[in-house]
Amino acid sequence: MTIDSDAPVRARIADVDLPADLAERRRAAVAEAVTHAEPAGGGNRRAAVGVRRYGPGCVALALRGRFDRAGRERLRALATEVERQARTELVIDLSGLDHCDAALARVLARLRIRCLAREARVELHDPPEALAAELGQFRL
Repeated sequence: MTIDSDAPVRARIADVDLPADLAERRRAAVAEAVTHAEPAGGGNRRAAVGVRRYGPGCVALALRGRFDRAGRERLRALATEVERQARTELVIDLSGLDHCDAALARVLARLRIRCLAREARVELHDPPEALAAELGQFRL
């Protein structure tokens, strides 16, 4: 993913060249998104976002660190492109998220709801406990 911090969010979501098995592609795309996460905001080096496409309509999104207001705004703008491309499936990896405040939870919930409304499958991986409860994704 490439984000131009001086302009409105324009992101090119990179494809991952992976095996034919969807589950393997999904795992590899999440790993790639985690590995190649870039700073979410101009001055915010604590928060990072990684995005990879792993098939037609399938997108993996990884969030890392702690999102401040600028990082949330960049994520909100990027979410429009992610939503547009995740027509079939969206996997959101939150295992590297340090903190999830109410504002970040709203951004993620909105993205999730919009994808689900278009009948795309949405998976949340390792959300913080409070976010999981808020989204009805209780952890065992």
